Amino acid sequence: MEKDVRRETMKINSYQQLESWDFVWPSTGDGPWSLNREGIDLALGDNRKAIGVYWIGYSPCEDHASFQPKYCGKAVKQSLYVRLKQHVKKSSNPTIRKHLALNDGALPPLWFRIVAMPTLQLADLLEGMEIAAFSEEYWNRRNEWTQHWAMEDDYPHK
Repeated sequence: MEKDVRRETMKINSYQQLESWDFVWPSTGDGPWSLNREGIDLALGDNRKAIGVYWIGYSPCEDHASFQPKYCGKAVKQSLYVRLKQHVKKSSNPTIRKHLALNDGALPPLWFRIVAMPTLQLADLLEGMEIAAFSEEYWNRRNEWTQHWAMEDDYPHK
């Protein structure tokens, strides 16, 4: 009998957990996963409704220690599973689309990692902080500053 290799995704369940997270990923364990259908199925196969934040980038050694994030996004109106599959099918980001179209070794392969979250506000806050902190290095073209205030009482998406 073949062993089920699907894994549990990293989860942040509360604002307090997010606040105390130091953005260090475990050196062993889950992810990163190859940005393709098989990688998405492996990461989210049993958890196709999870919402949260994802990073796309390079991982020369195929582990978290070598992961170099280049794009940060969130999946809240649709699941992480659906959103990542959209990137694979035809990403709205031209750099990601170019990487996935050129699978001839001219560009490094893309990898992703994810954090599942229980609320839109937590996902908005994490994505907003991440893009603001690394906007120079990231392929994101926008920065939604309102996301930085996602946990405030007057946040518009509550």
